[in-house]
Amino acid sequence: MFVIFNSNRSFAQQNLFNVPSAEITKQKQIFVQQQFNFLATATSNTTIDYGLGNNWEIGINVFNVDLYSQQNQWNNPLFLLNFQKSFELTSFWKIGIGSQSGPTLPVYDSKVQLASFNYLNNALDLGGWGKYFLGVYYANQGYVGNGTNVNLMAGIELPTPIDTVHFMADYIGGNNAIGAAVIGLVWQATAQWQLSLGAQVPTPESASHEYGIVVEITHL
Repeated sequence: MFVIFNSNRSFAQQNLFNVPSAEITKQKQIFVQQQFNFLATATSNTTIDYGLGNNWEIGINVFNVDLYSQQNQWNNPLFLLNFQKSFELTSFWKIGIGSQSGPTLPVYDSKVQLASFNYLNNALDLGGWGKYFLGVYYANQGYVGNGTNVNLMAGIELPTPIDTVHFMADYIGGNNAIGAAVIGLVWQATAQWQLSLGAQVPTPESASHEYGIVVEITHL
């Protein structure tokens, strides 16, 4: 998922493209993010979060809702409960710890599994020099399928000459279904709306060899 940062505004954004950013929804505010992934199978991913205060947020995810499949392979969507807590260690360094866990929904297959993605991420905000992210995740088979359960994730966000447009890239390692890198741009359309577009490419060790496009609409 994509994220926008603007030096003149404050953002409540949970993810870059696919990597959590350690940003927390403000207290008593609601964050909504809708992502579409167009690969061999097109999927919808929806996130809704609520800020609890004290750097806590909770919410729900409805992930992997298939829209079409060129290979006629359909997968059960995921219904996940999420939480995130961030710790501000310095004025420019914070750590985010969170989880997205819940059942697969028996839409195409009657088998129900527990899917879980758990992470720790470091976020460095160096102002005009950009923002940098490095963390680690653990995900079970219900979330990533066969392959790597533990691996690294990383990301970067850089300003561009256009104040409302930023460059963003992130990476999730692992020989599994989520291993990928995304490179793109994010546009701050209004104070509350963001529009994002990126190219997804498989990592060398990824179980998926698909290339695709990611489109995301975010309401803050």
